[in-house]
Amino acid sequence: MDSEPPDFLKRLGEDPLSSWWPWIVALVVGVVTCIKGYMGGAECPSKARIDSKWVIVTGANCGIGLETAKELAKKGAKLILACRNEKKGEEARDEIRKVAQNAVLVIEKLDLCNFESIKQFVKNLGNTEVDILINNAGVVFHPEGRTVDGNEYHFQTNYLGPFLLTHLLLPKLKARKGRIINVSCVANFAGEIHMSNLNMEGCYSAREAFGQSKLALVMMTAEMAKRLKGTGVTINALHPGMVRSTQHMRHSPFSSSIILKAPMVPWIWLFTKNPHQGCQTTLYLALEPGLEKTTGKYYADCSETNMAEKAHDASLTKELYEKTCELVGIKGIEKSKH
Repeated sequence: MDSEPPDFLKRLGEDPLSSWWPWIVALVVGVVTCIKGYMGGAECPSKARIDSKWVIVTGANCGIGLETAKELAKKGAKLILACRNEKKGEEARDEIRKVAQNAVLVIEKLDLCNFESIKQFVKNLGNTEVDILINNAGVVFHPEGRTVDGNEYHFQTNYLGPFLLTHLLLPKLKARKGRIINVSCVANFAGEIHMSNLNMEGCYSAREAFGQSKLALVMMTAEMAKRLKGTGVTINALHPGMVRSTQHMRHSPFSSSIILKAPMVPWIWLFTKNPHQGCQTTLYLALEPGLEKTTGKYYADCSETNMAEKAHDASLTKELYEKTCELVGIKGIEKSKH
């Protein structure tokens, strides 16, 4: 004899709505949709164009940097793609061409782990104007080590390199009353500045080194805003959100093993932004006309928010600024008298 199907299968065939499972599925889909919408953050509200303005994007070959470059190209910007790997820069240029066929795109080699590379990058620009500098490139969870200049990798890539690059470009930025945009991270709130041991020798932790570098970038923002007062140049920092699919996470413990990575994939997808969502606050700071005089602020999800307390410590930011000038070998900006 043929066996009868279970009651729940019979009910399913007769009337799906009489069963519990469609309601559970609907609830799960609804919750996931709400979480994804919330975690995706705000979209840049500015519809402004920046036709013919020159914009430098560091780390423009992947992740947030590439998405930033794509969107700015669509807004008419002339882009300098500052990339450590020129081949990847060419691949990025091809990607940008798909969305902005007639965009002006220049690839220049830039390795933030090498001060000479930074100086050569600026020299290669010649008479090219710079309206906006986006310090986007960075690393996280990098193994302990030193750059060719003798500095800890996070500290130089995320802070010392952008610091030197920014200062070398100041004559161009001042001529155009330009904008400086520093891509930091929420980790800066937990960061500590090890003033007497910036390379964290004998006490290295990748997490703490990353936090220190991102806090230093925010403190640079606060200090330079004061020193640039009256020049027309603005400088602001931002938190892009927790963003997946970025190559700067290649040293993460979760990327080192498929056993560690596989169980995390659904959660990473659910609770993080994609690179396009992650670039929205950068776009806002670059495009919004109403921010042309706003400086020394910190943003997240296209809105101004509180800066880390340590960035408000005038003596600490001054000490770090002056010490950084010594480390990178520049004089620095004199205090504004305005």
